[in-house]
Amino acid sequence: MAINREHLSGWSLELADEAFAPALAALGAMAALDRSALGQAYGAGVWRVERLAGLLQQALRDQADTLAWFLPATSPRHAAPRIRVAGAQRGKTLLVAAPRAVQLASIWREFLSALPPATSQWPSGPRLALRASVSSAGLVMDWASVLSRPEVGAASVYLDQAFPCDGRTDWRWPFTLLTLPADPLQAALAQRQAALPPNWPYRFASASREAARAEVLVIGAGASDALERVLASGLQLRCCLVIVAGLGTDSARGAEPLLRALVARVRAEGIAVLESGRSANEFAEHLSEFADQLSHNLPVDVALTLAFRPGALLLLNRDLLTVSHLDTTVTRVTKGLRRLPQATKVLLTPQSLSRLGVPMAKLVSYAPRDIADAIDATRARYRFDHESSEASAIAELSRSVESHTEASARRKATPRYLQQLSFRKQADQFVEERAGYCVGQSVMVQVLIGPKRPERTAASMVFPEDKLFRQGQARHRLQVVLHEPRQFDQPLLREILLPRVGDSSVAEFVFTPSVVGPFEARLSVLHRGRVLQTVLLHTRVAMSAAALQEAGSCITLDDETQVRRDWSDLGKRRHFDLAMVLNHTQTGEAMLTGIAGQRAWAKHLGSDIQDIVSSLNTAISAVAHSVADYGDGLDQGDNPALLVSLARDGADLYSLLYLDQLKRLSSGGFDAGDESVTYLQVISARQDAVIPLEFMYDFNPPRPGATVCPQHREALAAGRCPQTCARSSQPTEHVCPMGFWGLKKVIERHMFDPLAMPVEGAEVVLQVEAIDGRDHLDLRAGSLVGHSQEVQPAEVSGLIHTLGTTLGSQVTLVKDWADWMNTVKTKHPALLVAFPHNEGKARNVLLEIGGNKLYTLGLSPDYVHTGESPPPLVLLLGCDVAGTAQEFSNHIRYFRQAGAAVVVSTIATVFGAHAVRVGEAIVAGLAQAGEPGKLRIGEIIRDAKRAALLDSVPMALCVVAFG
Repeated sequence: MAINREHLSGWSLELADEAFAPALAALGAMAALDRSALGQAYGAGVWRVERLAGLLQQALRDQADTLAWFLPATSPRHAAPRIRVAGAQRGKTLLVAAPRAVQLASIWREFLSALPPATSQWPSGPRLALRASVSSAGLVMDWASVLSRPEVGAASVYLDQAFPCDGRTDWRWPFTLLTLPADPLQAALAQRQAALPPNWPYRFASASREAARAEVLVIGAGASDALERVLASGLQLRCCLVIVAGLGTDSARGAEPLLRALVARVRAEGIAVLESGRSANEFAEHLSEFADQLSHNLPVDVALTLAFRPGALLLLNRDLLTVSHLDTTVTRVTKGLRRLPQATKVLLTPQSLSRLGVPMAKLVSYAPRDIADAIDATRARYRFDHESSEASAIAELSRSVESHTEASARRKATPRYLQQLSFRKQADQFVEERAGYCVGQSVMVQVLIGPKRPERTAASMVFPEDKLFRQGQARHRLQVVLHEPRQFDQPLLREILLPRVGDSSVAEFVFTPSVVGPFEARLSVLHRGRVLQTVLLHTRVAMSAAALQEAGSCITLDDETQVRRDWSDLGKRRHFDLAMVLNHTQTGEAMLTGIAGQRAWAKHLGSDIQDIVSSLNTAISAVAHSVADYGDGLDQGDNPALLVSLARDGADLYSLLYLDQLKRLSSGGFDAGDESVTYLQVISARQDAVIPLEFMYDFNPPRPGATVCPQHREALAAGRCPQTCARSSQPTEHVCPMGFWGLKKVIERHMFDPLAMPVEGAEVVLQVEAIDGRDHLDLRAGSLVGHSQEVQPAEVSGLIHTLGTTLGSQVTLVKDWADWMNTVKTKHPALLVAFPHNEGKARNVLLEIGGNKLYTLGLSPDYVHTGESPPPLVLLLGCDVAGTAQEFSNHIRYFRQAGAAVVVSTIATVFGAHAVRVGEAIVAGLAQAGEPGKLRIGEIIRDAKRAALLDSVPMALCVVAFG
């Protein structure tokens, strides 16, 4: 294909394409040379071309194997491009015509001939770092493909500093190459991953909510489709480098906006556009070669060029070029080893010790300095060129050192706190304010996280950063939300960056108080959609500063909730699409605050909410009194009327909490009902703030008398409605169970816990994160089943058989609460299943099994687990045991306090036989969970509820999970 010689056609007319590429390389390299050096080759209006090859050689030595390349001034008005050189007078420069193209082509060939030959560790030829202005970037991208031609002989060609170097790059060894779900490359890369040995310096993985961050994101599609695929995945991906398969139908210049948008979306610092036309297996083979080259100590640009030559278009920044280099990691590791306490024992495999030059011994534990000395003594032999063996050892050592370093840093770390500084506007200046705020006077509140300082107001509770930073990550991006419902309608949202040590960046909130009286603003801190901590900013608003002084007002930060006690590997946790905090204002008014992405909103919850809750409870409880009318299918008997009633209440709840807000939010690309908004976190900061979000119905409210959508079974089985169904064409004539949030969203609920971490001055302290040992459930440890005397033994026999056969564990049927406690003490079951009857209200609630009643207030841990057993999963499936309709029904809270990892319960009166059938569906879901750690309890519960609805058990709608 002929080369487009834009603006250079006249100058290069005498050259064939294979000679034009070297001439272009020499032209740009000349334009990047020092002005004074160029002056040595230009004088009296004549170029001394014999000197130019030597100048290029010197520039290459000065820049350590890299030549800078600039596009010289080009214009159709000039026959030759113009280059700026030093003039005869000091400080003066001249803009002169470049040498003839044929001369520069010859100069470049002379320059290449003098380079040292290629070795097994380094290819021959310079790295060309192309630099461009914003206006010339598109043209330079076109020239990059020309400069990548073999006649140029470059080791790599890349657009240098194409993206800002802001320190975001977080390259770890071992590094990960991530693909999107259902990517054409996924299967081929999974096969390669299965063949990799342990401790290999890189791995291939599929992106998910847990695995959303990696060093390299590979997209098996062209530039024109890559961004669309990332957006369609619904994942909040973060990476250092993006690789896409070709430009698609665009030119390099035309694809530039898409490439920049893609990089911005995943917050990367470089992108590689690689030649398309390869099969998935061929592309996977080249990716493996690229990863091998990186582990052989080549920088990312050279590794990509060698693996994908020809046809690699690279846009990179300097941070990425540096940190991806393995030699940098070796230096960092040896420095890290020397900083560790000498009592630290670094454990490594014997193979790694041998590859690092450490003498073999029976024990594989060495003091850090001994390993560092061995590496330094033998480092000269490291070439990282035989099957990545040394790189494997460095990758293993890097993980070990980072783990020890982070543990040591946590032990020495100064505690950090959420803090604020308030300022008021006075004479066009902000002055610090410690007393309070005045009506009509602008206020700026600065919020940060850091060590306590006397000039800042701090919360009393330490910010929970135990195990916050994953290995190699320098900082976390957190969201801070400020809301005072009496002073401004909607919450204010900002971002801060929290480094490993020291102060975070500052979030600034500016507002103007308008109402005299108490000021109570809620500050919430979130990470990836999860609420981590909330505090209350307390002060007063008065008409004047004098009134504040007279009242003795001050500004305080009072702890309300600390949501996480254990942030273990927070970066790998599944992010939430939507977080909600349910609490009350100082005057007792119920309030909902929602945060999704870069949006936050709030809603006052009046008495209407209780009316809807009572109506829902009454409707679902009716099932318990006439089971026969609900067992023949969702579209039979009384089920259609029940679903219509629930859907209309759910639609009213949806309207009350969201609709007004979503009219505005959906125009910005966010709709809480969309299937991409799947994972919700709900924080109830008070025990009476439980709202049945599972019944939210975001389809059109069905009219009274509507029928069940004929495709409802297909929708429940697939987890989504078919593209065309009866309800889509007649939205109010049909009700569909998939309109309920409890059947299509995973809702993580956390509740008030007055016993967790009492802190002086705290109004409410919330512990909602599973502590050590609660993050994984091994259901092979056995199960326990107990039931009310209102449930017939024959009704639970099938469940007991399912537990024994599908989970492969011992099942114990207990006769009463005493037998229950004894079984917990002696057999330590991992699954506790109760079908109890609920009685009483408020603090006098009790549960009955086997005719024996138990008050759950102050429930002893002996009923849940002993100290030597892991916290279990508890199913409380019975008559109104969560108590949405009863303001202070607290069974869930009491079982959580006693040590349950997760409590699955019901929010309405449920007939025993129906409760057992839902229990069977949940157990079946647990048995099919697959690979440990891949499926979460919330997903299992959601899928079990769908299965129960397919089996005509409508009470499954009222099952909720806490924890």
